Amino acid sequence: MRSGWARGAAVAGLLLAASTVAGCDDGGDGGDGGDGGVFGRPTSGASTSGASTGGDGGGGAAVGGVVSGPPLLLLPVTQVDLGPCPSGATDAYTDAPTEQPEQTGATGQAGHPCLHVDPDAGMTVRRTKSVKASLDQQYGQGFIVNIDLDSADAARFGELTGKLAQRQSPQNRIAMVRGGKLLSAPSVASAITGGEVQIAGSFDRDQAEQLARDLGGG
Repeated sequence: MRSGWARGAAVAGLLLAASTVAGCDDGGDGGDGGDGGVFGRPTSGASTSGASTGGDGGGGAAVGGVVSGPPLLLLPVTQVDLGPCPSGATDAYTDAPTEQPEQTGATGQAGHPCLHVDPDAGMTVRRTKSVKASLDQQYGQGFIVNIDLDSADAARFGELTGKLAQRQSPQNRIAMVRGGKLLSAPSVASAITGGEVQIAGSFDRDQAEQLARDLGGG
């Protein structure tokens, strides 16, 4: 079993008006568990590169270049089961904070779903142009994370999101994994081309900046 933690809270007024992901679900059909945010294109005027301007409206400095340490894996979610992943499960990640002990009761099962993924249908990111946290000024749903992919990864990500956008939840979600840890699992509502991506999940500033660091390796 591989477990990690996914940041995010309930999402409303999303960029793509889709259901949420890793810790950011709108409830779904009761079997999907939590969500982790939503993948979308940058809103008008949003920047995905450069350092923040600081203050309450900014985020941490953008990081980019070669991802240090383990590469970032973007893996399609195939199934979500209630409760933590069983011991020895392969290609599955428990959606639960690592700083909290796993619970085995009914409450723990609802809060810590097991996400099964298809590693053969995903992609690996070893370099980013930038990853940055910034305030969601358009929708007012806390902070968002902006990712700017290079051209090769942008093309593959466009193909991947185009396929997943045609699927029903939870199979429209992408598990974002590094070093065996689930960082987030945003849903996809439409193909995202061009390489500029946003993850919305009602993050607070610390959550968004930490997720940006984890995704970018900075």
